[in-house]
Parts: sequence; structure tokens; C-alpha cells
Amino acid sequence: MKEKIALKKDIDWNKISLLMKIGLLGALINLAGDMIIGWGIRNECLIGIEDFISHYLKVSDIRLFWSAILGLIGAPVSTIAHFGVYQLIKPFSQKYSKLYRNGLFGCLILGGPGVHMSSVATAFFYKYMTVVSPNTALASSIKFACYFSLPLYIPFFAFLITETYAHLKVISTGLSPYPRWCWIFSLPVGTLIFSFIKLLGNHAIVNAIMVGSLTLGNIWTIAGLLMMLKKAEENWQKVFV
Repeated sequence: MKEKIALKKDIDWNKISLLMKIGLLGALINLAGDMIIGWGIRNECLIGIEDFISHYLKVSDIRLFWSAILGLIGAPVSTIAHFGVYQLIKPFSQKYSKLYRNGLFGCLILGGPGVHMSSVATAFFYKYMTVVSPNTALASSIKFACYFSLPLYIPFFAFLITETYAHLKVISTGLSPYPRWCWIFSLPVGTLIFSFIKLLGNHAIVNAIMVGSLTLGNIWTIAGLLMMLKKAEENWQKVFV
């Protein structure tokens, strides 16, 4: 009983709520960075990768700059919300809370500079390589991404998968104060939902949302868990009082 009371006192629900709100703000900043660079119409005369990235050629340098800065700031700030979630699952499972925390630290370190900024740098490189040498621009940009971005993408997504696995495991199996059905507030579900907007066609806002689909998945996760925080607190009281 004493252990349960001690664990109960460790949770500051107002602090958890604040962390989630700060993280949600960070995710919205990150989304702004995604949409700034993603806003545009693709050249459907092209195929494959060239079709997918063709609108980057029309993105101004100032848009590329602000996209990079917003992502650099927003991506790590958004992880603050997940540190709040970590505090909620820690009393229920030391194993999965550590797994969640380790994945989270990797996302904190690599999300902004490792993924967002390096992606913008690749778009910048492709844009100017197309001006200098249109015939070799794509191949050169792919090589650039493999040399300088891929080594950052690989560990980032390894950390992200680790955190996501722990997130789904603890909520779906009752190792958190959230109802088990709250597993729907997770990155894969949110990203998948927003990815369906691609079916609406080649429009600037659609392409912008597609670029930001992973960030929108993060917003879905944070907003959903924040919305259900009161219910989590009620469940906590039933377990630890």
C-alpha cells in the first residue's frame, strides 16, 4: 500500500497536461515547417521519384529556410509531450517505460537536425542541381541523400519504431492508466488516417499534408492522449487509491 501511495504522489497531473500542451505546440510548429515546403503542385508528366519531388523545384529559398528552422525547433519540442506519457507508464512497467524512454531520446536528438533539416537540405541540393545539370540532378541528389541523410534516417526510425512499439504495447495491454482502446491514439494510426488524403488528387494543400503526414500522426497521438488525460487520471485513482 505504501508503495502505491508513493507512486500516486509521483504523478503531477497538471504537469503532465502542461507537457502535453507544450509538445502539441511543438508538433504544430513542426507541421508548419512541413507544409511550407510541401505546398505546391507536382509535375504529373514525370514519373516515380521525379513526380514526387518535382514541386520542390518551385519552392523559394526563403521557404526552404523557414521550413528547416521550424522543423529544427518544432520536432524536438514535440517530444516533450511524450515525456509526459513516459511518466504515466513508468509505474506500470519498468521494462516498457525504459524501452519507450530510450526510443524517445533518440527521436529528441535526431528528429529536428537528423530528419527534417537534412530532408530540406536534400531538396535545396536537388533544386540547384537541376539548374546546373538537369540530366544528373536526380542521381546526384539521391547520392547526396544516401551519403548525408540516410545515416541519420536509419537510427532515427529505429528509435521511432522502438518508442512506437512500446507505446502500443503498454496502452493495448493495460500497462498504463489509459483505456486499452486508446491505442488508436498512436503514430501509425494517425499517419495512416492523414495519408488517405492523397486520394483527393494533385493539389497544393493535399501535397503539403502528405509531406506532413508523419507530423500529423504525432499531433493525432498527442491531442488524443491529452483529450483522454482526465479519464487516465480517474483510472489511476482506481488503481492506486
